[in-house]
Amino acid sequence: MGKGLAVFALGAMLFASACAPVDRSRGTVPSGSAEDLRLADVPAADVAPVAARPAPTGLRVESRSFYSDALGRTMPYKVYLPPQYATDTTRRFPTLYLPHGMGGSDDQWIDVGAPVSAEKMIRSGQIAPLVVVMPEGETAYWVDHANGGPRWGAYVAVDLVKEVESAFRVQTGQTHRAIGGLSMGAHGAVQLALNYPGVFGVVGAHSLVLRRFDSAPAYFGDQQQWSQRDPMGLVKTKPQAVRAVALWIDIGKDDPWAPLAERFDRELTDLHITHQWHEWPGDHSGTYWSAHLGDYLRFYDAALAGVPAFGGRLVLPPLY
Repeated sequence: MGKGLAVFALGAMLFASACAPVDRSRGTVPSGSAEDLRLADVPAADVAPVAARPAPTGLRVESRSFYSDALGRTMPYKVYLPPQYATDTTRRFPTLYLPHGMGGSDDQWIDVGAPVSAEKMIRSGQIAPLVVVMPEGETAYWVDHANGGPRWGAYVAVDLVKEVESAFRVQTGQTHRAIGGLSMGAHGAVQLALNYPGVFGVVGAHSLVLRRFDSAPAYFGDQQQWSQRDPMGLVKTKPQAVRAVALWIDIGKDDPWAPLAERFDRELTDLHITHQWHEWPGDHSGTYWSAHLGDYLRFYDAALAGVPAFGGRLVLPPLY
């Protein structure tokens, strides 16, 4: 596979960013109703620097590319490597995949500060070292498109995983792989884990966006095809797959997508599926995601270590 390697010259400062605030009232979704959503209505992940954030000396983020058989083209991705990657050359590390949101790119998680937060928490002993992979997903929703369209799901769950595990010293197997996305990437993280069972063992859905079947026919297809790509439908048709993962969901109380995320939480609860649910102050923005990076990373660290629950409201199945 062809690869291009370039190490970012990260100086003494790395900027965290924030999305423009979403000016919509609580309790609504874009365009007024779920039924008439279109992809253009998703709050884009446009970022603007809000504060300079010191980057630890030696922070290592690399830019890579590889050829994806599923897409038939070369795709870029970013990867964060912990300090121990260079010093403990026989050690293998768990992997966290972070798909971005609509309007973002493989830089988005860097913009909100994920590598800086991971580096600081690893160095301070708050979390164990891990490799963080940030792929490019354009606006494709991280899904295998309907009617023989581009296979963006296979690109991540098959091609990218294979690439990372051949290029880096990482642990293999479902229990050593986590995936967590924001916005469009949250939708992608859940459906990828369920449509490709056995690949990811830990799933985080941050500011989860859910679509209606008619919102993007080229992506999701007709009603039947959409049900195979929709997280709400997948948890009903693939209960064993969702029970095989550690699942976290969070949303801002002022996020326009909060009503649908709350509905997803209720659906999981009704199905007696164990998951963590968090609803915090905030909207659909980089400010919200940056504020909770520590929460996210502590969850991934605990779940990858096999800890069954960590913080928040843990929804457990009944004992009878």
